[in-house]
Amino acid sequence: MAVNLEPQGLTSGEPIRMFSSGIRYGGVRTCLGWAGGQIGQYIYHHIKLTLPSNTNTMCKFEYDGYTYNELNIHNSYTFYTYAGTSSPYSPSLVSWGESGGGIIHGYYSTDNKVVIVVQTSNNYTGGFLYYQAGRSHWVADVGVLAEATGPNITGVF
Repeated sequence: MAVNLEPQGLTSGEPIRMFSSGIRYGGVRTCLGWAGGQIGQYIYHHIKLTLPSNTNTMCKFEYDGYTYNELNIHNSYTFYTYAGTSSPYSPSLVSWGESGGGIIHGYYSTDNKVVIVVQTSNNYTGGFLYYQAGRSHWVADVGVLAEATGPNITGVF
């Protein structure tokens, strides 16, 4: 992976991962990129990831962004990818921002990949999506396979 130092900061054609051997265990945090609205598109952004649904992984996704009305959106979605389950197992969605939106749902695609659904408006709204996992039973190289918008929170992939 090439990383370039530009006037605006570090840039790369791939997700930038931070790996740490940690205090006791290893872990990874990856910026998956900017998720934002586009005029004329649906407000639900389905982000299909390389993370398989059957990896027995505990993982966390975090969204940090803003809305058109200068409000903070900050939330996280944590779950397990247990083999034999048809959707993210024991999901927890926590928001501590000023406004709704950001991550609102997760599901498995028809080809057994994790899909994270982010809600944004179509004007001036967006945020960064992060993935993190660690300790044991985790996948380090998670990236984005595809992104599409839709009128519902499931069924795009």
